[in-house]
Formats: sequence, C-alpha cells, structure tokens
Amino acid sequence: MDISFIQYINKKIRDQFSNYEDSVIYGQNIVAGSRISGLGAGLEEIKGVHAINTTNAENSLMGFGFGLAMSGVPSLFLMKQHDFALLGIDQLTNTTNVLRSGQLLAPFVVLMVVVDSGYEGPQASLNSLDEFASLTRVPVNFLSTKETIDLAFKNAELPGLHLLALSQKNMKKYVNHSFVVSKEFEEAILYKEDNSKIEASCIAIIFFGVEISFIEGVISKTNGNECPFDLWVISRLSKLNARSHVISELLKYKKIIIIDTGKSEIHYSSELAWLLREKGGNIHKFQRESSAIWTEVSAEELEFSADEVVELIEKYTEDLK
Repeated sequence: MDISFIQYINKKIRDQFSNYEDSVIYGQNIVAGSRISGLGAGLEEIKGVHAINTTNAENSLMGFGFGLAMSGVPSLFLMKQHDFALLGIDQLTNTTNVLRSGQLLAPFVVLMVVVDSGYEGPQASLNSLDEFASLTRVPVNFLSTKETIDLAFKNAELPGLHLLALSQKNMKKYVNHSFVVSKEFEEAILYKEDNSKIEASCIAIIFFGVEISFIEGVISKTNGNECPFDLWVISRLSKLNARSHVISELLKYKKIIIIDTGKSEIHYSSELAWLLREKGGNIHKFQRESSAIWTEVSAEELEFSADEVVELIEKYTEDLK
C-alpha cells in the first residue's frame, strides 16, 4: 500500500509515543489548522500525550523540551520550518553541552521541516544541517527514505536530544522507492539499484541530503549500465569515525562519487572525502556552491545536474572495463 512521508512519519510518532505513560508533543499549529500539513494529525488522541499548540518562542520551547527530558518525560517539538531552529540555537548548543553527561533522562526529539520547495525567500530557505550538527555535536537524522525514518525513530527511543530533518518536498510524496536495501549501518543505508544487480559494484554514490529525488533522477538515466553503482544514503549527519565499518566498506570501491545537496558552509561530506582520499580512495564530489541568490526569492536549483553525474558514471564504467 502506498503511504506518504507525512503519513508514515505520523505513524512512527504515534507508535513511539503510545509506549509512554506520560509525554508531551508540542509546536505551532500541531493540533489546529493545517497540523503542519498533516504531520500532527491525531496526536492529541494518543493516550498519555499532552498535545500543545504553542506560540512562536523557539528558545523557550527548546528549554521546555530539555526541562521535560531532565524530569524523565519524553517530548517531541514539531517545528514547521528549520529556519525557526535558529532562534533556539543557544539552548541547542549550550544547554545540550551542559546536560550531555547523562542528565537527560528521556528522549527530546526536535523534528524540523526543511522548506526547500523554492521561491520561499530568505526567511524560509535554510538548509544548513551541517552547522547544527557541528554546533550541537548531535547527529542530524535525515528523514529521506523509509529506512532512514525507521532508523531515526529507533535511535529517538533513547534518552537525549535527537534532531530530525524532513524535506517539505517529500511531505506529500510516497515513502516507497525502487531501491533494494543491502545493508544498514548506524550512519548510512546501502542500497542496490534493483534485485538483478546484487553482485558487487565498482562504483559507489554517497548521498548527503534531506531529499533524494536528485538520485532518483540519476538512477532513471543509468538503467542498463554494465557496471552498476551502489547507493549509500547518509542517514545521520555527523563526523564519521575513521574506524567506522562504513569507511572500510567504501574503500572497497574503485570509484566513489559524493553528492551533497545541503546549503551549509561547512560540509561533513568534505571531511568524508578527505578521509577516503587519505586512505587511497578515488573520489569525485558534487556540492552546492555558496551564492547570494539564497537570500532572494528563487528556485531551489543545484549548480550541478543529474546528467553531469550520469556522464561521470559512464566515464568511470568505460575506464573500468
């Protein structure tokens, strides 16, 4: 059965918070109006949940969540725009560091909607998740596929701060996709193109981003390649340990392509590229460029295209014959 990202994430929230005797879910318009396009649908009906419509006071609301977690009460802050998290950055950075040593007794989940649909203007186009992961020293979980959603909510059962990011572009899309899950790691999911291509591949694509339609476009243009690529979707945005199983697995590939669609000025993907090169990996990286156009009303367009990635895959395929 087809199910949208909104419906699937709403179900994951319901399932998780149904397990608590006492919990709080809060945010702007979560139990009235659009309910964040349905993300908050029916949350007030969950037994034991206090669902609260809040004002625009993100710094205080972050503190509210930390206070609940210190008291052993699980909570979820549904934030309708990632931009609003900037107003809570003091709490996210300093309070997190103060309480890092086990003082949070319950999960505090912050689910942010990244408004990346285009033509939104300077106050609704933030997609700088690397900076948030760096400042808080807490991984940002990409809700970009069904599997990354499952992994994010599994991790969010543990006490502590959990940052989750959902693309506005994905909200009404179906969560189903054509990829075949091969392996799941803490930091990434390894997918194959389809069931007929389970054999070892020689090219890996590593994708950093909150929304994967770009990769779907690449896959649609590369069907039939003699040397199919494996797709690694980063699920948790953070610094990868040099001794991580993901690193050792990636170094088995002859060619590695990294794609980063975030708008950050710092990039964990660049750190990964450097680490792989240091260990002998053959790396090519595509990423967005800094541009003043982000401060204007404009389309959400990348500076590179699926055709460029496909052209590189075809070149690598020919080189490796």
